[in-house]
Amino acid sequence: MKLVPLFFGFPARSHRGYLGLSSAYLVVGERLFLYDTLGYGEREGLFARMEALGFSPLDVEVVVVSHLHFDHAANADLFPWAEVWVHEAELDHALRVYRDPRADPACLAHLPGVLPRLRPVREGRVAPGLALLHLPGHTPGLLGLEVEGLGVLVSDAVKSRYDLEGPTAPPCWNPGLAQKSRQRLLAYPRLFPGHDVPLRKEGGAFLPEKEAELSLRLGDGREVVLRL
Repeated sequence: MKLVPLFFGFPARSHRGYLGLSSAYLVVGERLFLYDTLGYGEREGLFARMEALGFSPLDVEVVVVSHLHFDHAANADLFPWAEVWVHEAELDHALRVYRDPRADPACLAHLPGVLPRLRPVREGRVAPGLALLHLPGHTPGLLGLEVEGLGVLVSDAVKSRYDLEGPTAPPCWNPGLAQKSRQRLLAYPRLFPGHDVPLRKEGGAFLPEKEAELSLRLGDGREVVLRL
């Protein structure tokens, strides 16, 4: 089993709201899995990034959508040949949001209706060395993916290193459930957050394995690099 990062997330927001710079990973085993599909701003670059790493998008057999927020699920429709797995509770949530978007403005409530190979799923083992984890709180149906021997892809169940203790990071559908999901994840030795670099447990604390980095190219050609 091999885990290939496409992009690491970056824990930041602007005065206009969430930047939505999330993580996405390929899991290489008996089948090729894609965990999360990034946001709209990376729609054109997702295929190019995969190909630069030596993977054809056509080889992706399963897309695991951690949850239906815009920064994680926006590009799931770019893989019509693949099964797209979404937790059944997340699909129920999308129906409620479709009727009243105020319930969760970040949710792409229309998306399930345009996915030709949508598969509702629950927690459980899905392949040798792979298991889905139901981690409700941030949204009702957030899915983690445990990769045996490597750790857990947790998406926004733990957004970043700054979401390991204290109140869970907003937005949060159910803070109480989010706390329980986070506590469950703290038992693992390695976490792959939705908006940060991988975190490894050392001496009882989770430490980032590298710096989170964001490069910005301004309109006048200047480049600004942010590191955390």
